[in-house]
Amino acid sequence: MDPIRAAATTPPLSTTPVTPIRPVAETVRDEAPASRPLDPAVTVAVSPESTEAKPPEPERRAYIRDAESQSLVFRVTDPQTGDVVMQIPDEVILKARAYARETAPFPGERFAKTA
Repeated sequence: MDPIRAAATTPPLSTTPVTPIRPVAETVRDEAPASRPLDPAVTVAVSPESTEAKPPEPERRAYIRDAESQSLVFRVTDPQTGDVVMQIPDEVILKARAYARETAPFPGERFAKTA
């Protein structure tokens, strides 16, 4: 191991003046800006065509029980196509749970362990 050394001293300070990279422009603050009315921040266009459009149907959300893994699943489906948009837990996890359930010994069943 290396011996413990003292911390480095602070670097020397320069006494030369610092010159700015770009000159600072002097601003005149005595003049008031010309007052004029402000433009509206938001404009709303209401027409008969826009009121007839239906909002999109929300996604369907439901809890179901997976038969193979006996797990509770949360699914979000698209109402138009019926496709699953999101599922918790994932399909891979459900298959792993079903496999573990099938390969696990029945409760109370004894089996011999060999080395």
